Amino acid sequence: MDDTMVGVEAATPVPKLERSASKANLIAPAAQTICAVIITYHPDGNIFQHLETIVGQVSQTVIVDNGSSELSVTQLREIADRLGVHLILNHENKGIARALNQGAEWAAAAGYSWILTLDQDTMVASDMIESLTAVFLRYPLPQWLAVIGSNYTDKITGKWQTKTINSSDSLYTTSVTALTSGSLVSLRVFQAIGGFRDDFFIDCVDHEYCLRARSRGFEVALTSKPVMQHGIGHMTEHRVLWKKVGTSNHDAARQYFMSRNSFLLARQYIGTDRRWILGYMWAWLKSVVVISLFEQARSSKMKNIFRGCIDGMLGRTSNRGSQR
Repeated sequence: MDDTMVGVEAATPVPKLERSASKANLIAPAAQTICAVIITYHPDGNIFQHLETIVGQVSQTVIVDNGSSELSVTQLREIADRLGVHLILNHENKGIARALNQGAEWAAAAGYSWILTLDQDTMVASDMIESLTAVFLRYPLPQWLAVIGSNYTDKITGKWQTKTINSSDSLYTTSVTALTSGSLVSLRVFQAIGGFRDDFFIDCVDHEYCLRARSRGFEVALTSKPVMQHGIGHMTEHRVLWKKVGTSNHDAARQYFMSRNSFLLARQYIGTDRRWILGYMWAWLKSVVVISLFEQARSSKMKNIFRGCIDGMLGRTSNRGSQR
């Protein structure tokens, strides 16, 4: 099977499925049914340590590299040989969505039922797979689980992503979306609703997939306890009046995608997940204010934010932004 896979079409209608689907032929996540998919792009020297913590928890691990340098590729080949990892090499940066689709397609062709998607710099706990599997086994309607996300502690602040749980002994909380890194994705659902949207390229790829799954009647859960350490961008904290605010310091090109794809999400899912969309857009707006106050290269970033807003509101996805 070809290593490339086109994501779902932007305008494809997504009718909701009937809730009567049974548990027949439902395959639970377990070490032997999960393939880890790790996307790399110029990885640093810690990549071996990060890989080592996950390869022993799953049956197979796949690295999809998005056009890294020759030195990085040589390092990845050596690591793949040492750890028994399958390596897919793209000669250019095809974006995280396309890379995830490549990994998912390879895993499905190899007979796996689940993929665990991870960023190259995420450090996972030794019981990550055990914790994610426990959520599936406890969930009342496991046949409708599209994604089981991983709660995490921030690498810089040490704060939990969320402390909201359903009860004192709950293994999970229901969620609207989950981050790409640490997500256990059902390939049965993936094949039913289509892959990650290639035209999103990088930002909001995870949110769009989860929102699309929910629009079809599927559900998203999140582990109650953190099972990984993760960081977003290069976070710094600043004081505004009596509050501390954080900003991710992503470059100008990323600001374009964040802005454009946020508006694309709002256009498509305001009708199905209105409350989440409004909360997300409010958080995005506040982040733009913080960028304008504290980040470096503010002029180029604000220019790309403006361009992203226009393209997103008009539904344009062909542009790749600019770092100028």
